[in-house]
This record gives sequence, C-alpha cells and structure tokens, in this order.
Amino acid sequence: MKFRIPNPRDFPAFAQAQLWGMAVGFALAWLATDKWHLSFWGMALGWGVSWIGWEIFFGRTAPAGRKDVAAISYGIFTGLAFPWVGVAFAAIVQAARP
Repeated sequence: MKFRIPNPRDFPAFAQAQLWGMAVGFALAWLATDKWHLSFWGMALGWGVSWIGWEIFFGRTAPAGRKDVAAISYGIFTGLAFPWVGVAFAAIVQAARP
C-alpha cells in the first residue's frame, strides 16, 4: 500500500477555511509564544488537544457540507482559535511553574 499525501484542494470548503485559519493562527501564535517566551511545545499540545476536543464534541454539528459565508467564517474563526487556545495553555503552564 502506497501512502499518498491528501490534496487540500479536494477538501470541502469548510475544511479548507478551517485549514487556512489554522495556518494563519499558527503563524501568529508561534510569533506570540516566541515574543512572550512561552513553550512552543506547550502551545502545540494545547492546540492539538483543543482541535481534537472540538472534533469530538462539535465536529458532527459543523457545517462541513456548506459553502455559504456563515460556514466559511465559522471555519476560519475556529481555525484561528485553536492555536490561541494552545498559547493560553502554554501561558498557564508557564505561570504554574515554580
């Protein structure tokens, strides 16, 4: 079996919007973690956990098949939010250190 990397152009519009939001949110969150001297891996862990948790609890109700402005906006804003949840997690972990 040959592994093939998925083509993002084949994703639904909501997934593309969420992917775009995560790319922009990741770049800004990485900049913030560097500027505020937070843990990159703490940010990445918080980002991953928040994304997986959202997919488990809210993924079935997401407007994955729609292409209207509301669905695309929802995808972009949720994609932007996941890395920033990671930044908040990294800040909490940093504050909890002795």
